[in-house]
Amino acid sequence: MSTQEELEAERDFLMQSLDDLELEHDSGGIDDESYATLHDDYTARAAATIRALRDGVDARPAKAATPPARRRVAAIALVVVFALGAGVALAAAVGVRLPGATSSGNAQSDAATTIGRKITSLQKQVNASPDDYDLRLELADAYASNNDLPTAIKQWDAAITIDPNRPEGHAQVGRGLYIVSQQVTNKSSQAELVAEARAAFDKAIEVGPAYPDSYFFRGVLLAALGEFARSQADLQTYLSTAPSGQWSDSARSALAQVTNQVENPSTTVPTTP
Repeated sequence: MSTQEELEAERDFLMQSLDDLELEHDSGGIDDESYATLHDDYTARAAATIRALRDGVDARPAKAATPPARRRVAAIALVVVFALGAGVALAAAVGVRLPGATSSGNAQSDAATTIGRKITSLQKQVNASPDDYDLRLELADAYASNNDLPTAIKQWDAAITIDPNRPEGHAQVGRGLYIVSQQVTNKSSQAELVAEARAAFDKAIEVGPAYPDSYFFRGVLLAALGEFARSQADLQTYLSTAPSGQWSDSARSALAQVTNQVENPSTTVPTTP
């Protein structure tokens, strides 16, 4: 893609993002502070892109200047519906699902009431001890189970801020971002979220190589990307370290299907989610 085409694509994306942001704010899906921050960011970037198209001089700020957490908020703010209750298919090529949140069924209403009470209790505890890493993880998991993934991701990010050298927060942020990526229709935003999810899994393994869940989560992502050999290695690592772990049944099923892809490559190249 030429520089002209890249600039035009970014201009169109940013203008559409501003429209989506307005709708999200008007519907009450994003608070005033986040709206103002995102609106200012999108407007400044759009203006710089339009000037670059007009003057032929690209003076846009480097993307790296925007903190990852801010980019996450920007992308998540554009997601209106989360299909966690029904389960989000993340590795359709091999029939694998990355764990979502609640289960469906008649018990879901009662479960939601219980989870709501748990969130209230945990939020009070977090308010009293805001630097408690484990409490942040518990609260994030509760929000995810209540189908509130944006808030869950904020809490996982908060845990990472408290202690970036523990793997759980990184792994769970990666899982959340990848689930969000399946709800984003813009291909550029989707690719960025997938890349961030992968980076989060890599970081989780870097800081905590003995934490098994990171390997399962990354193995599912790699399967979705068609990197079957690397996915196979991660799933094998998970099962060797946690043969009776929380995701062991899913990992065995995924491993069988990924191994089949490695040994009998399909002529169909799976599309990047």
